[in-house]
Amino acid sequence: MSQVPSNINEIFSSVFATGLAYSNRFEVLINYPPAFTSISNDSARQLAVRCDAITVPGRGFSTTPYRFYGPARNMPYEPLYSGELTMSVIVSDDLRERAFFEAWMDAVCSQNNYKFNYYDQYTAPLIISVLDRSSAVKYQVLVEEAYPKAIGDIQLAYDKNDEFVRQDITIAYRKYSPVTVQPNTSSLPRPNSPADIALNGPPSPEKSFAIYSPAPGQFYRVGSDGTVNGIYDPDLANALQTNSIVR
Repeated sequence: MSQVPSNINEIFSSVFATGLAYSNRFEVLINYPPAFTSISNDSARQLAVRCDAITVPGRGFSTTPYRFYGPARNMPYEPLYSGELTMSVIVSDDLRERAFFEAWMDAVCSQNNYKFNYYDQYTAPLIISVLDRSSAVKYQVLVEEAYPKAIGDIQLAYDKNDEFVRQDITIAYRKYSPVTVQPNTSSLPRPNSPADIALNGPPSPEKSFAIYSPAPGQFYRVGSDGTVNGIYDPDLANALQTNSIVR
């Protein structure tokens, strides 16, 4: 029996049952590398708000033909990651977001003597979350060992009177891992995302969240409903609130 929907009602039923993912519903949390000795936690929040586009990375396998008898089989022997992703950031009037990535690139290689730093000193994880229309996290990836590989050019022109400036950043990384998203069983609604706060103003107290930093360069968004980075984990949320410094 065919599994293909035979009429439009079955297609509508499938869409209504599982919903749709929207490309404009996402959130990015960038951790700082250990080389950053002076850290402004407000910058982490601002980057989460101002990142208006990002690429969710993909992966694959390298294969080699293997023939025992008959047609060859392509056997995988090595995992492959694209190794790069792109993001776009809406910059402030003083271009502080560009300055942030400039400083990060200086942590990779000094512009004074052109010496490169140790790898573990300039890499840091970042988290990309795909949200639904209610700002609940539906899919999340942890991008490991990330650092800015390239800062794109900014085109300025007299005829762009009403256009604001976007900064394109190419991020290099080693690999990514999907994060298991547990359903939120809390009776309280999930807090608004930083993007929602920027558009609609601060949330009500019961929907608030705070940025906690248990160690230099590590940031977690802890919501009042027991979510950590958008995922319901009340035990971790309580531990972060107890042992970390609220920013």
